[in-house]
Amino acid sequence: MRFNPDIPGAMELVHPNKFLPNLRPIEDFRHTPIIPISEKDILENKKKIEEKNRKGYYVEIKKDTLYFYTVACISVGIIFYTFLMVNEKQMRIKQDIERTRTLRFKANRGRDGLSKTAERDRDNLKNTNF
Repeated sequence: MRFNPDIPGAMELVHPNKFLPNLRPIEDFRHTPIIPISEKDILENKKKIEEKNRKGYYVEIKKDTLYFYTVACISVGIIFYTFLMVNEKQMRIKQDIERTRTLRFKANRGRDGLSKTAERDRDNLKNTNF
């Protein structure tokens, strides 16, 4: 077994700058008391904390925030409505194009005469007896 002077229990054997580099002063830790706190002060602090917790929360709403959120909601609603109307208009245009295609197709089928349509030809072949 060998003695190791670099273990934390042997701090007095190690140079302080080697073992604990760049320590901050105690003033940097704002929650660390400089002077010891008495039992009475600790109890008073606990009582104050309990009183604050019993009070609950107080919510304050200013007129400026109400105006801001009202204007924001209205503007988002207008944008949503605009997108909805544009989408509806595009759907109507697409429906009109499909309707004109089907009407044009039906008109082209009937131009040669009713007896020349594909359905009529099929029916004529079924009804013939050979």
